[in-house]
Amino acid sequence: MGSLTKAALICGSGSMIILASILINLPFYVQILLLLAGLVISIYGVFLLVKMVVHPAEKLAEESIEQPTVPAPKKKKGPTSTL
Repeated sequence: MGSLTKAALICGSGSMIILASILINLPFYVQILLLLAGLVISIYGVFLLVKMVVHPAEKLAEESIEQPTVPAPKKKKGPTSTL
């Protein structure tokens, strides 16, 4: 999974926590706790996205490390004719 996808999922999960804390009827202090947790998670996801935009070279270096190197296929020698 790419780093952009991870950052977007983190932002989305924070937003879903905020939405769930608003929709579910919970005690006031639990709602406040969930709202703050969702806000912190969303801010962290936005921080990751901004970091990718500001420093794209680090993202490229990270992607090149994650991808395994595949050796080049060996060339087959064609049939040789002896005349």
